[in-house]
Amino acid sequence: MAPVRTLVMRHAEKPVDPGDPNLSAAGRARAKALAAWYPETFGPPDFIFVAAPSNHSERPVQTVQPLADALGIALHTSYADEDYSALAVALLSEPEFEGKAILVCWHHRNIPGPMRALGAPEESYPEPWAPAVFNLVLATDFLSDGPKVSQVFEPF
Repeated sequence: MAPVRTLVMRHAEKPVDPGDPNLSAAGRARAKALAAWYPETFGPPDFIFVAAPSNHSERPVQTVQPLADALGIALHTSYADEDYSALAVALLSEPEFEGKAILVCWHHRNIPGPMRALGAPEESYPEPWAPAVFNLVLATDFLSDGPKVSQVFEPF
């Protein structure tokens, strides 16, 4: 049992001030652009998961909220940043996700974790994720011979 596809991405750009939990102006522009680009490129997701908001960061939510609003899809925020294994187990085992398209927006430090937990081949995703990379989407297709990952770059 597995989704047909998961798309894992990092949140959009953050401000220079490390204490600011929000997106920068560039990040807000990226989030707005994603709302149109994502469904044109991948089709609409069936579910959107984001790392749970915290005092340190609201950025994953802010990155995909315009997309969720445009499509009328609720954000699932129940998994903390470090709970990526539990998220992967749920996506791979719960019947409601079988055959569905799933978008996951996370913090770059922890993206390799969910990719491993989803069974993606190690060489198919960056580890570590470069701090300056905000435009990479990891598209994992669940095929009969195992997960296959494509790296897709946002054009903005």
